[in-house]
Amino acid sequence: MILSQGKNMIKSAGLFERFSSKLGEVFTFLPFHPNTITLFSVLFAVAGFIFSCFGFLLYAFFSFALAFFLDVLDGAVARAKKLATKEGAFFDGVADRVVEFFLIISLMLLSLPWVLFPSWLWLVSILFFGSCMTSFVKAYAHHKEVLSKEKAERLGGILERGERGALLLLAFLLVVLDYNFYSVLLLIFIAVLSFATFVHRISKTLGR
Repeated sequence: MILSQGKNMIKSAGLFERFSSKLGEVFTFLPFHPNTITLFSVLFAVAGFIFSCFGFLLYAFFSFALAFFLDVLDGAVARAKKLATKEGAFFDGVADRVVEFFLIISLMLLSLPWVLFPSWLWLVSILFFGSCMTSFVKAYAHHKEVLSKEKAERLGGILERGERGALLLLAFLLVVLDYNFYSVLLLIFIAVLSFATFVHRISKTLGR
């Protein structure tokens, strides 16, 4: 089962790399530096949060969707233009978490139903275990020299950031379409998988 999961992760990563490469080639015409595209992704996330505050949920959804798209695009353009740098990768990683933070906080502002626990508790769980701790485990394992950089990068998990972001966007869309109950069920699913990914990374680190 573990071997099968590993093969699927490698296959998915390969597909994403090919998609990212094609995407970068298509958008090389853009007159922006990749870091500027990264900054735009954060600004659109802030716009999505502001729209959410004022109840313009459809505008908020499209703002967040564009923010996540730009988050994929910046690295693709950087590689296509041969402008990829360690500083750019660092800025991109920080921006990733900021974008996800604004999306989760925006979901907290919405009137979502109580399912087992308050919806904000599920969202806090996603923010902590998904956005923060999964990345922290990987970075800290490398920092403490428990894992090499290469092994830390290969830790993987059940729910990676790309899939988590897509599911969060889907949860937001369900609210826009007035399917609030199903949105919370999806948030519970994300929270459980985020925690499972956190545990998976710790077990792989300690059981290396």
